[in-house]
Amino acid sequence: MRASKPDLPPLGWQAQILPELSRIAAGDERIRALRTYGSANDPALDADVWSDLDLLLVAEDPAAVAEDFCRQVEDSLAPAFASHRSDTADKYVIRLVLFDLRRLDIAVVPPSSGYEPVPMSAPAEGIEDTVTGLVNAFRFDAVLAAVRATRGDMLIGAHLTLQLARHILVIAMLIRDREAGTNHHRFGGTRWDAWAARLASAPAPYTRAGITAAIRYYADALDELLLTGFGLGHLSDDQPLRNLLDAIDARGATAPGR
Repeated sequence: MRASKPDLPPLGWQAQILPELSRIAAGDERIRALRTYGSANDPALDADVWSDLDLLLVAEDPAAVAEDFCRQVEDSLAPAFASHRSDTADKYVIRLVLFDLRRLDIAVVPPSSGYEPVPMSAPAEGIEDTVTGLVNAFRFDAVLAAVRATRGDMLIGAHLTLQLARHILVIAMLIRDREAGTNHHRFGGTRWDAWAARLASAPAPYTRAGITAAIRYYADALDELLLTGFGLGHLSDDQPLRNLLDAIDARGATAPGR
């Protein structure tokens, strides 16, 4: 039997649901305005089935309004499959994935915001502090992963070692943002995408030896990235970590609890 073709939202779904979203907003007296932004109202961005629908709502009490609006969207369109929430002093955002895979990015701002859509922001110039923090997080996780592994805790050791790849990819993303002048990227295809393939070659971190080997691999990759991407080679002095890995490899695993 031939497998059925996976269902995706139809082309143009963003415009098709706008009347219903407008109806929902009109029924809430707290909402003063509803606007679209991003690819929904910029022909140059060429919205496709993969594009989300960016909505800006203007209302007092953004968090409460956003939650109520989303509940009505789910009741009217489709249940939520997944969601992500973020909150700042002047904006509450719910990124909603419906069961039919339509995606809504709903930002609610107070009237004092000026009723303007949230712009695609450029990355801050001084991202070195952020990178320094990520390098610190990498080192902390790497040391703890190595210690957990030598104590025989492969569950936490593997979890922390896999986290090292994430730290590196975040740094690569920051470099790409700085190079492009924006943190909005609809498509890949830049030279920085090669870092994902690079990290795919890391040893599998599911044994003690695998964890220490993977940590070494990720540490080497981080050193290269810092040097070539940021010119921050001074941050790559990780000799204490390498000393720890040498000691663990030379000694072998100890009995649990030692």
